[in-house]
Amino acid sequence: MTSENLQIQAYQAIRNQIIYSELPPGSKISEKNLEDYLKIGRTPIREALIKLRQENLVYTIPQSGTYISQIDLEKASNARFVREILESKIMTECCAKIDTVSSEELASLIEKQVEAMKNADSKSFFQYDNLFHQTCYRIANRLEIWNWMNSNNTHLERFRWLRLLTADLDWNAIIDQHKAIYHAIIQRNPEEVEFQTSLHLHMMLNEQAAVTKHFPEYFKN
Repeated sequence: MTSENLQIQAYQAIRNQIIYSELPPGSKISEKNLEDYLKIGRTPIREALIKLRQENLVYTIPQSGTYISQIDLEKASNARFVREILESKIMTECCAKIDTVSSEELASLIEKQVEAMKNADSKSFFQYDNLFHQTCYRIANRLEIWNWMNSNNTHLERFRWLRLLTADLDWNAIIDQHKAIYHAIIQRNPEEVEFQTSLHLHMMLNEQAAVTKHFPEYFKN
């Protein structure tokens, strides 16, 4: 494996630990521990940490060490805004390009998300949530946009993960909205799918107070 691939592997692994709060804000990062855990050399890990620092996901205190940053709500909100603008249009393109095979694929992802909810499997639920949206982008032949957004939305992803861990917020709401988006797509109703997509992506704005109240230490003041 090339050094570039190792750096990408290290970056993705550490990023996922940050998203899933396995490395919560304020945690001190040990390059040696990461090296042992990831079975990757020190140089790719250092390069990955440089990239994470550029994204404001980690910060360094001289003579002390490197730490996980708190969630920047402004960055999360901006990522949500960009996604809403782009995704509303992409979902209308999905309406025009949906076929039987891709329709069944989306239905299956919703069923898997329902099963994850029944099993209280938050990580699978979160992953199927993202996969539902990613699949819509692929159907619309806009997967490159999904990949670009995914590389710039870590603060939003961290917020969305904490949303699943907030006891007052029901997972059913997410599934119901996915079902509404799905039915609008298979009915080839662009106006309805655009409305439902915007409604879905406004969820962060409606639930922000509950999440930040439940996890105050995770967010920048």
